[in-house]
Amino acid sequence: MTLTEDELRAVLRAEAAAHTPDRIAILNRVTGTAVRTEAARGRRPRIRIAGAAVAVAAVVGGGGFAQWALAGMGEERPAPPPPPTTTTSVAPAVTETAAPVKTRRPTRSKAPATPPASPLWSDGSVDVGGKRQASSVVTIKTGERLTALTVTIRLARTPELVSRGGSQQVPGASVTSDVTEEGGALVYRFTLSSGDTLEPGTYTFVARYTYAPGGRDARADTYAAAATSGNGTPLTVGGDFG
Repeated sequence: MTLTEDELRAVLRAEAAAHTPDRIAILNRVTGTAVRTEAARGRRPRIRIAGAAVAVAAVVGGGGFAQWALAGMGEERPAPPPPPTTTTSVAPAVTETAAPVKTRRPTRSKAPATPPASPLWSDGSVDVGGKRQASSVVTIKTGERLTALTVTIRLARTPELVSRGGSQQVPGASVTSDVTEEGGALVYRFTLSSGDTLEPGTYTFVARYTYAPGGRDARADTYAAAATSGNGTPLTVGGDFG
């Protein structure tokens, strides 16, 4: 026989309330109760042990198996639910980044500062005009306007040295000159007149003289120039005739 759903539920609740479930004991009790109930009704016991076992298992195990047992007991046993899936989160691998390498820029040594070129330039030379006469020539170049200029040529005393005067090439300005004997030397001075100026350019100053036959050594001769630029800066140059 087959128990009705209400009868099976009543039996299960009674057994569950009585004591802690025991699969074998509950199965025996359920089976005996079903037989006695059928006998009292005058019917042939036809309870299926498998069905009772399933019912007991449903009480003990709970879940979907109990619902299947109570619903029909004759249908195909459903597959047990799959075990819960545990998802393990894996932290992304941390890649260590190398610290940036600091580079030092190469230092460059500064070249020593070159002093500004003087706006005043000079040169000395000897122009021989014969066996007994010559001229010592001083060339002055200026890159700035000059408000004052004095050129001095000093000729060391040698046999029969005699001055023949001086001359200059200074266009556009007035220059005075004189020759004196100082400390055993002939000194030629050329001076820019007061109030005159010299514009940037090249100017020459000449000391003429005669000497004894056989030539003259000019290595002891010297010259110097002192000037003042338009902004009041003093300028000097000098040299020799070697």
